[in-house]
Amino acid sequence: MNKKLLLSIFFLTTLQLCMSQSTAEYDISFTSTWSNATHPDPNFPGSAHWSDLVGATHNSSVVFVEMGQPATTGIKDVAELGDNTNFQAEVTAAINASTADQWLRAPFSPFGAIGTATMSDVLVSADHPLLSLAAMIAPSPDWMIAVNSISLLDDQGNWIPVITMDLYPYDAGTDLGTHYNSSDMPDADPDPISSLQNVIPFSNEKVGTLTIALKPVLSNEDITENRFEVYPNPSNGIFKINAPGTTQLSNAKIYNMLGGLVSTKNLDNTTEATIDLSQLVSGIYLLQITSDDEAVSTRRVIIQ
Repeated sequence: MNKKLLLSIFFLTTLQLCMSQSTAEYDISFTSTWSNATHPDPNFPGSAHWSDLVGATHNSSVVFVEMGQPATTGIKDVAELGDNTNFQAEVTAAINASTADQWLRAPFSPFGAIGTATMSDVLVSADHPLLSLAAMIAPSPDWMIAVNSISLLDDQGNWIPVITMDLYPYDAGTDLGTHYNSSDMPDADPDPISSLQNVIPFSNEKVGTLTIALKPVLSNEDITENRFEVYPNPSNGIFKINAPGTTQLSNAKIYNMLGGLVSTKNLDNTTEATIDLSQLVSGIYLLQITSDDEAVSTRRVIIQ
């Protein structure tokens, strides 16, 4: 079968199934760009890092973090301490009340100002299609990133294939400190959560990008055949591909989650190959591998 036709079937099948599903799987990835280069400050901390990215999927009956409103105890602890205990308790209470359905948590890798937190294969239901997330910008008085109630369903009730958002820093409003290493100064009358974009020590630049990508539904037999091993996955962009037995690898094509071809690699008819995709921005891609016997396999890969 023509390879372009196979790929067209793949994306068409994915979209058709996604429109009809009451549940869908997503990969959620936040990649930081926060550094002294993007946010110049003479006291930029050498220990700069992030707390775990945490959150929940939920419905509109509950709000966990809302800009312009006071921080909950859980969000206060995330922003000030990177402590998720109370936030998780708030999510658990919402799960018990059926207004949320899962707690989400992912560490950053590597540990530092520049890193990526990835949540793979997050199952989202149409009854709880909203996503809220938060993570501490550390060290800091009470600074964080956060997103509130992003809907993964569009206005027609279809699952959205890809959402990409630039994220900016927020002040939780619970501490009076104004510098990364300010002493602990609790605010007796907490302010609402507010933006720190272009507020010292932050510039007008983003601190990172959030990508929420629908996991493809592979239903075509020619495409789902998993003949090739791809590892490590996620990776920094360097992937190894192994073919079974004497099968030889012919070429690899890399597509973004909207189906656009972004790179083609000649694999020289070898049984093992290494491909370098580190020039691509962090995110989720589809790797289509073709062998010398015209077998085609499509794999989802994550570049951190």
